[in-house]
Amino acid sequence: MDTSSNRLFRLYQRIVSSIAFYPALITLGLVLLCIVSIWLEMTYLQVYKEDIKLGLVNNAENARLILGTLVGGIVSLMVFSFSMVMVVLNSASSTLSPRVIPSLISSRNHQFILGIYLGTIIDSLLLILTIQEGDDINIPSLGIFLALGLGIVSLCLFITFIRGISQSIQVDYILNSLFKKTLKELQVQQGKFGQFSERQQWPDDQGWPVTRSTRAGYFKAFNSEAAKALLKKHDLRMTIEVHNGFFVMPGHPLFRVSRQVDEEVTETLLDAFDFYVEEYANQHYFFGFKQISEIASKALSPGINDPGTAIKAIDMLGVLFAERLKLPDFDVASEPDEPPRLYIRELELQQMLLAVLGPPRHYGGGDTQVVLSLLQCFKNLLFCDPEPETEAVLLAHAQAVLDKAKESIALRPDREAIDAAVQQLNEAISHNAPLENPMCAES
Repeated sequence: MDTSSNRLFRLYQRIVSSIAFYPALITLGLVLLCIVSIWLEMTYLQVYKEDIKLGLVNNAENARLILGTLVGGIVSLMVFSFSMVMVVLNSASSTLSPRVIPSLISSRNHQFILGIYLGTIIDSLLLILTIQEGDDINIPSLGIFLALGLGIVSLCLFITFIRGISQSIQVDYILNSLFKKTLKELQVQQGKFGQFSERQQWPDDQGWPVTRSTRAGYFKAFNSEAAKALLKKHDLRMTIEVHNGFFVMPGHPLFRVSRQVDEEVTETLLDAFDFYVEEYANQHYFFGFKQISEIASKALSPGINDPGTAIKAIDMLGVLFAERLKLPDFDVASEPDEPPRLYIRELELQQMLLAVLGPPRHYGGGDTQVVLSLLQCFKNLLFCDPEPETEAVLLAHAQAVLDKAKESIALRPDREAIDAAVQQLNEAISHNAPLENPMCAES
């Protein structure tokens, strides 16, 4: 059974999300540059060394002193820089949400700076090993010149790092970053469905054979390219029964195929699933929704007590849900000019609203401004002209906000403000009966 593509797929998922991936690539590139510079100098550039004195070091003692100073300085910069990263991660975990830590660790800017630091250190150490006493011909002058250039670049990157780390510790910066990544993923999904000439529907798969999971874990990725090739080869259609982020147990229904297939095909399709813990907003939009929601919930905790952050997060979620309303409750994967063969179930709108806006509603139900922000969010979604069924779901969750607020908000000015918000929300209803404010009846 050929599962090499699935193994490579899982390995790729682990490697690209590792903090060591880009630093290793950059370090390897700089080491190769150092080796090439030494080779060029020892073979082709020796005749020009006497004529070019400016910027070149031709003394072994001075060369060792310069490179040793460079190594010590860059090591100090690296230790200081990534001590600050640990402080940021600790602060983000305690004041925002532990879910945002993988995204902060995987920041491309931090990985790029770490790669330059490591590459400069290793280059300098290699150059020190090539220095020999005696003749000037054994001094890698060009390599030392390049190492000095990398040292200057490292200093400039340190200034950039300080600026970036001062931004990344701000909750607004993290929220905006999550918002942009999630919005981009939603727009990619919209573009995928926009390429079809007719509206796609979930296939009638009730009579299809069911394959159950043999592993446990959070479903986070699927090797769709390998699966599409296999489905096309055997003329099959496939529906995945769980959504991204779902915790799967052995024996849980995982997918269906349009007809009975042999064990080899089934095992290959099972092997295409990848299960791991980390959640990145640029892998699936639902993870971005969850992280923004968790930041809002953490901001409403008594230890943080920052309702302003929660309100801003709810406003962002309102914009994202408006884009989510344009999508069906499933995803597709297809080849160009061919009908889809692979269908992936997504979290339904009802479940998404409960998972994303439920925690802020629960923890902020006693804060008038948070309640007003939630009602404003639902009112804006009603202005998106949803279907009658979708409108009914939105109204049910808006009613839940009012029921929760009824338990905690008793002052007349607050209730009057909420009543005014309910009246504005009712004006946006097109297909269903208006909401009744249970708090107004008791006033």
